[in-house]
Amino acid sequence: MAIQKLNQFIDNVPSDAFVLFVSRDQYLTRDKKPYWRVTFRDETRELTFPIWENSPQAAACKTWVPGSFYKIRATLRTTQYGANLDIQRIRPVRDEDQAEGFNPQMGVTSTAFDPEEMFAEILQILKQNIADAALLRLVEHIYTTHQAEILAASAAAGKHHAMAGGLLEHSRNVLTTALWLAERYTHLYPTMEPPLDKGLVAAGAALHDIGKLRELRASLTAPNGFEYTPEGNLLGHIVMGRDYVRDAVAELKQEDPEYQLEPETQLRLEHAILSHQRLPEWGSPKTNMTPEALLIHYADDIDAKYCIMAQILTEAAKTTPDAECTDTKNTLHQVVFRGMKKDKAD
Repeated sequence: MAIQKLNQFIDNVPSDAFVLFVSRDQYLTRDKKPYWRVTFRDETRELTFPIWENSPQAAACKTWVPGSFYKIRATLRTTQYGANLDIQRIRPVRDEDQAEGFNPQMGVTSTAFDPEEMFAEILQILKQNIADAALLRLVEHIYTTHQAEILAASAAAGKHHAMAGGLLEHSRNVLTTALWLAERYTHLYPTMEPPLDKGLVAAGAALHDIGKLRELRASLTAPNGFEYTPEGNLLGHIVMGRDYVRDAVAELKQEDPEYQLEPETQLRLEHAILSHQRLPEWGSPKTNMTPEALLIHYADDIDAKYCIMAQILTEAAKTTPDAECTDTKNTLHQVVFRGMKKDKAD
């Protein structure tokens, strides 16, 4: 049987796949009978479903090792409660499975865009929009120094762009949107004093989530493949993002004693990073106090929320293709309209 990806499984059709076993948690039914919720994923899809006490796999699932890869033969069953895998056969992967396409990187979802191309595009956009040579040098220094980490980093542990390369995808989106807004509002308010600094908008947008490099780390047993580090839990990416700027300025001064970034420029850049989530309950110690920080916040917010809505609609198309609306069991905690059924629309 040909190997399939999880997003290629068709309801009620047995299929073979290589999957990562992520987790197994025990719960009790209302009748106090134990059951397990297990999670499998590959780079295309993650599925979490129950294995009941009377299931043929109830005993076997206790031996499955989280963080390990398996070859399965299973049938997808989609119900009103979500998608389940009816597993008929399962075994750990073997060396010879690589000939059939097994890849240990399959356990981590990746961006659909080429990370190297996005990285180069961001640097090009920065060069085109930052006239302050010291500021441009600072942002380029951070990006090139941490290039390997940035290429593989996620933008989140679960809500939006939670995948390898997700940080780059999100940062590119925020950068281009923030610059579009900067161009628009510079045209609308040409007499504003001080004028909007497009270079600061570009630098702040490119660096607003740079602290995610220390906040998150890859983990095969974590949902979506990423988990919070101790620093991430105790400090958070906002403060650590500000630290990246300060560390980079110190490094550049050590390399070149004549390097000098204007103190106010650094202050405004640090403020854009510290305030990019705007509200204390969202993690920001300060709200937006400059027009540059305000544009970066809303560019960040719309990209995150649009990504989430796209994910909700994409998943609903797989699990409940005939439903006009999604349920509220999603990251936005709201119904999302999918479209009227043809018979009703007609």
